[in-house]
Amino acid sequence: MRSILKLTFANIRRGKGAFKSIILLMMLLTFSFSGTVSNDDRLREARTERFEQEGVPDLLVSIYDDLLTDEMLQDVRTNPHVSSLRTTKSIFFTHAPLVDGKETKIRLTLDAYRSGLRVFSDDGSAFLPDSPLSDGEIYLPYKMKLLNGYDKGTQITLRTNSGFDEPFTVRGFYEDIYFGATTAADNCCIVTVHDHERLAAKKTERLDAPERSAILIARLFIDGTGDLSQAELRRELGKSSALLNTANSAVTGEMRADNIEMYSKIGTRVIAIFVVLLLTVVLITMHNSIRASIEMDQAELGILKSQGFTAGQISLVYVLQYAIALMIGAALGIAVSVPACRYLISMWKNLTGILSENGVSFLKCAMLSVGIILLATVFICIAAGRIRHISPVRAIAGAKSEVYFDSRLNTRIRKKPLAFFLALRQLNSRRKSYLGTACIVTLLAFFIVSIMFLTQGLDTDQLFTDISGEISITDTSGFRISDSDEVQEAVRGIDAGAQLLTESYHRMLIEDELFAVHAYRSPDDVFKPLKGRVPEYDNEIMLTEAVSKQTGKEIGDTIRVSYRDQTFEMIVTGYFQSVWEFGLVTAVTPDGMMKLGNPEIEAAFVKLSDPAKQQQVIDMLNDRYSGRMQAQTFSEDSTITTYKKVVSILMTSITIAIYAVLLTFATVIVATVCKRTFIRERTDTGIFKATGFTVGSLRLQFALRFTLIALAGSAAGCIASMLWSRRMITGILRIVGLTDFTADYTPAVFIIPSAILSLCFFLTAWFASRRIGSVNVRELVTE
Repeated sequence: MRSILKLTFANIRRGKGAFKSIILLMMLLTFSFSGTVSNDDRLREARTERFEQEGVPDLLVSIYDDLLTDEMLQDVRTNPHVSSLRTTKSIFFTHAPLVDGKETKIRLTLDAYRSGLRVFSDDGSAFLPDSPLSDGEIYLPYKMKLLNGYDKGTQITLRTNSGFDEPFTVRGFYEDIYFGATTAADNCCIVTVHDHERLAAKKTERLDAPERSAILIARLFIDGTGDLSQAELRRELGKSSALLNTANSAVTGEMRADNIEMYSKIGTRVIAIFVVLLLTVVLITMHNSIRASIEMDQAELGILKSQGFTAGQISLVYVLQYAIALMIGAALGIAVSVPACRYLISMWKNLTGILSENGVSFLKCAMLSVGIILLATVFICIAAGRIRHISPVRAIAGAKSEVYFDSRLNTRIRKKPLAFFLALRQLNSRRKSYLGTACIVTLLAFFIVSIMFLTQGLDTDQLFTDISGEISITDTSGFRISDSDEVQEAVRGIDAGAQLLTESYHRMLIEDELFAVHAYRSPDDVFKPLKGRVPEYDNEIMLTEAVSKQTGKEIGDTIRVSYRDQTFEMIVTGYFQSVWEFGLVTAVTPDGMMKLGNPEIEAAFVKLSDPAKQQQVIDMLNDRYSGRMQAQTFSEDSTITTYKKVVSILMTSITIAIYAVLLTFATVIVATVCKRTFIRERTDTGIFKATGFTVGSLRLQFALRFTLIALAGSAAGCIASMLWSRRMITGILRIVGLTDFTADYTPAVFIIPSAILSLCFFLTAWFASRRIGSVNVRELVTE
């Protein structure tokens, strides 16, 4: 064993470049997954801990308090699958508040202060000691600090039936485990118990009031007995009680956890594919390096075999050599990820609203590294298998294959351009030597093109589908779907080409499952059908593929839709996709929404054909429909704007990080291959110099050879991306509801990655070939 170790360390000293390259590649590989693994673990730990502390139920149901009956409560309490039920009251404000005296578009819900509320410190890095509120103060969920830009001291003025008469001062920001993630639409704020009770008793209206500013919402915290899953419990209550048929929402604990961990899971899927790609690249690199080393060292290996070393013992030298490099690289990768995780995990708080620890999952990362090293060991043993075929006598005699010009293709060498045709002949002559490098380029090009498909295809304006116009109608409490034609005709009295766009929305029971139902009045299809067509009549409905899968209903089938005390059979006309509600949404016509029993309009806009008449239309609407609606100039919701910005920054950051790692990989691999190639071709280089080739021409020839490899590999990678990228990206994004990702096959998507990789290969090969200048023709005489 001592001899094996001496040979191992001798090999390491001799091939320090290749040894360092494997260390660097393994370090990048380990670093790539350690951040994601650690972030997932820390977020899951924090979420689980908060769920237990907060007592997050198996099912949280929200329903207008006026619609909640004693019979519903009794049905839930007596259900054999329910172990406990508790209720609280929240106040929902239908009008947007004033913030520091300025109009906004946000909607707020108020809850009463409760003991144990976690309030963030000013820098968001810790929680403050228990700090109860005073009357007139309010805590906002942490996401409103990021998405809306609010800060301590901000004045929030709520509108009630007496006007904007309820001012509150922002005391700070708290960790909202229920609605605090940026993927949740609700903004649940906290006031004192006294303020909450006062507003609930004096400033709320009944649901049937002609104008509503504040409405009481009952929240039911339901826990099951454990004999059913949370999804099954929700389905059971949908069948046995009228509660879910009337509720605004019914969210399981598992759905809430998915909401919090959505971005993390997407990132994990992307990084998992990325790591598999990098691992494949590392394995190919090691395999090629070992095979080339055996080829060049046949004489030395033959001498070792003649001295009694077996093929297995010599193979063990390679195993130890590369295993040591991999272990050092893994240790360095985990060490580098320590400061990186502090930043990454702390930034993740801005998406989830949850403060978690930021330490590295050392044990899990170490176990993954060990698994990678064991897999690599198998490949090393396979690559070292050629040692068994080395004959000591033949090797000592110096017998080995020619390096160049032994190809059956016999590519003709032309004078102009000589460097190109020499490079092409060398590639033809040693195709197997460069095949691994070409495969690596193919993988790199495939992933880079896929990432470009992803970033260009995720258009945030299309991703967060919505309607808009030059005029928005913010107060729709006295505006119903049945009024739409009247309002549009009034608007067309000023602008004949104007369109009224409306959105209605509610959750309803569909085949005993609670799903969101949307209805849009719009000249264009808001949800583009992937298959089939959009609904045209009041008895038609369109589903996402996720809803189709859960209900078992397909295009042409009839599907049962229930809301309150009404149930209708509707015909499925098509499939569409949406990120809202994780893709669990449906769409009907406005007439269909009225037929189902929901005449409400959530949002309305006027799209003008003559923008110059904007103010005239606004004045007319506010005068004619005073008390029923409020019209104003449209401006995009700051929350949606910031949300789009967050998604864009997230995608940009992932893209930059992946590009940096991939190009570093490419550079290291090319440098390693170039060095090995130069050692093999040193004699041939001397011959070229002796026949009159200059150092510059030889370097150009050397760089062109690897550029041709990059071009060939890039072409193969682009073809592979056209075949499989769309399917891979759809699998990643299915978690958010996108089931048919549309790839943009523009020339730039393929040309840019190919150009980047080719330039990277050319520059690295050109720089590595500077050793050509050190080759002396007199060495040929010596040999």
